[in-house]
Amino acid sequence: MASPGHLAAAGLTAIAVSFAFARYGYGLFLPQFREAFALSTEAAGLLAAAGYAAYLLALVVTGAVVSRTGPRLLVVVGTSAATLGTAMVAAAPNALVLAIGVCVAATSPGGCWAPFSDAVARQVPPDRQHRTLSVITSGTTFGVLVSAPVAWLTGAASTWRLAWAGFAVVALISAVWNALLVAGGPDPRRTDAPAGASPWRWLRRTGSAPLLLGSAGFGLTSTVYWTYAVDRVAGAPTMPDVAAPVFWVLVGGSGILGTATGSLVAAGGLRRTLVVTSLALGLASAVMVLPPSWASVASSAVLFGSSFMVLSALLVIWSGEVFPERPATGFSAALCALALGAIAGLPLLGGYADARGLPAMFAVNAVLALPMLLLRPRFARPSP
Repeated sequence: MASPGHLAAAGLTAIAVSFAFARYGYGLFLPQFREAFALSTEAAGLLAAAGYAAYLLALVVTGAVVSRTGPRLLVVVGTSAATLGTAMVAAAPNALVLAIGVCVAATSPGGCWAPFSDAVARQVPPDRQHRTLSVITSGTTFGVLVSAPVAWLTGAASTWRLAWAGFAVVALISAVWNALLVAGGPDPRRTDAPAGASPWRWLRRTGSAPLLLGSAGFGLTSTVYWTYAVDRVAGAPTMPDVAAPVFWVLVGGSGILGTATGSLVAAGGLRRTLVVTSLALGLASAVMVLPPSWASVASSAVLFGSSFMVLSALLVIWSGEVFPERPATGFSAALCALALGAIAGLPLLGGYADARGLPAMFAVNAVLALPMLLLRPRFARPSP
C-alpha cells in the first residue's frame, strides 16, 4: 500500500493537471484561442459554459458510481480525460476540435477530485487524513503557479500549442502514477443502503444542510471572483500589462496555505477556520472595490488565493466528517451544491456588473460571503 506521503504527492499532481491545466487553462489561454480560432465573445462564453456543464455532469456521475467502482478507476479516468482533452487542444485544427477538447478536459476534475476522499479514508491512518487531504487539494495552487506564467509567456506567439502538449504529457504521467498508488475496487467496509431505499436517502442527516449551504455560498462568491477579478485588474488604466499574470501568480502562491488546512483545523477547530477564511474571501472582493493599485491588487490576490484553497480543503474535510461511510459520494454532493451556487451567481452578478460596473458587483459579492460566517458545522455518524 502506498505511504501517505506518496499518495499525497500523486494526488496533488492529479488535482494540479485536472484543475489548473484542464479546467482553468481555457480561461488563462482565452486570448490566444480567440486570436487563433477567431472566437467571438459570444462563442467564447458559450464554450466556457459548455465546459462548466461537462464538469457538472462528471460530478453527478462520479457521485453516483464511486462507491461501487472504488477511487482508482475514476481517478485514472479523470486524469486520462485531462490527457486527451489537453492533447486535443494542442493539436486542434479548428474551433470545433478546440471545443471538444475543452469539454473533455473540463470533465477531469469532476471525475478525479472527489474519489481521493475515499482513497485517503482507506489508505491513510486517521490521524493523518486531514493533512493528506489538504495537500492533495492544494494541487490547484501549484498548477496555477505553472500555468499562469506559461500563459503569459506564450501570449504573443503560437507556442501555446507546445504548452498544451506539455500539459498533456504531465497529465499522462499523473494518470500512470495514480493508477499505481490509488486503491481499486469498492471499499469492503462500506455498508450498502437497504434494498428499495433511495440511494440519496443518506444525504438527509444532521450536518448535511450547513455543508451544502456553505458549498453553494462558496461556489457563488469564489466563481464570481475567478471570472471577473482579472478583468478588474487588466482593465485599469493605472496598471501595466504585467499586472494580470503577476496577479495570477500571487493567487497561486498564496494558495500554498491550503496545505496547512489540516493543521489549522486541528489547532482552531473547523468552525473557527471556516469563519476566518470566509471573512478573508469576502475581504478579497471588498478590496476589489477600490481603484486598482499594486497594493490593492496584491492584497486581494493573497486574500483570495489563501482563503480559496483553505476553504476548498475544508470542504473535503467537512464532508468526510458528515459522510464518513461514503466520503467521496458526500463530497460529490457538496461539489454539486458548489456548482449550482456558481451557476446561479454568475448570470445574476454578471448582469449587475453590466448595469452598475465591476466595483459595485464586487461590493455585492463581498456581502454575499457574510452568511457563511453564520454556519455551524455539525457532524453525524451513520445510523447503525
